[in-house]
Amino acid sequence: MGCHTAHVETTFDGCTAAFGKVIDRSRQERDRVGLFACMYERVTAAVRGRCDDGQFAEPDRMEHFVCSFADRYFAAHETWRSGGSPTRSWAIAFEAARTWRPVVVQHLLLGMNAHINLDLGITTATLAGSPERLPAMRSDFDAVNDVLASMVDLSQDELAAASPWFGLVDHLGGRHDEALISFSLRRARDQAWVVAQHLVTLPEGEWAAEIDRVDGEVAAIARRILHPGVVLTGGLAIVRLREPWTAERALDAVERRAVAGP
Repeated sequence: MGCHTAHVETTFDGCTAAFGKVIDRSRQERDRVGLFACMYERVTAAVRGRCDDGQFAEPDRMEHFVCSFADRYFAAHETWRSGGSPTRSWAIAFEAARTWRPVVVQHLLLGMNAHINLDLGITTATLAGSPERLPAMRSDFDAVNDVLASMVDLSQDELAAASPWFGLVDHLGGRHDEALISFSLRRARDQAWVVAQHLVTLPEGEWAAEIDRVDGEVAAIARRILHPGVVLTGGLAIVRLREPWTAERALDAVERRAVAGP
């Protein structure tokens, strides 16, 4: 079972700094971990913007929720970097970032898979603490996921910047990419809520075993993202031909698009 080292970010400023460190480290060591971190930084900034605009009734509570959620990512990254064992779903995502074959969208999906399908439910259950308090968490939980869904268009722009031929697979698929990703996010959100509902009913001593069980299921999804079958793998190989071959240039493309905005 994976575990995390102690790590606590409790403010938006702290999260912003932590994302910057991950991205800088990724750039220096020339892996692709920074691709997901760059997208995630934008999601967190979007939530912060909504808090500043008064779109949440309790912005301080939302900040605490979002930063507690992000902290599981930072802790997993630190565990992996220090040679420890994060959850299997994160280990697959981080190790894939050291290889040349996966395309940009696979790296993003691997991060989203581990963080939403596993971490979101754990974070929600941890903050709720009991079945009685869980319903009160639903509005914050849904708000975070609404922001994730709203970022799909921006993520598509980033994909286009770093992966010029990604749209070719989109057309060949015969369906709108945004709808597919949004649907996947809804399913992941629903799964995360189920995880939270179950965890809060368990004694604390049984959490580790349940988290390990769920992590096994999420890791299986990660393996399918990496190895989606012969047809899709062939299409992704074509996409890979037009993507930057170095991790640094791929991150450059994504960061330039993030700075430019929609």
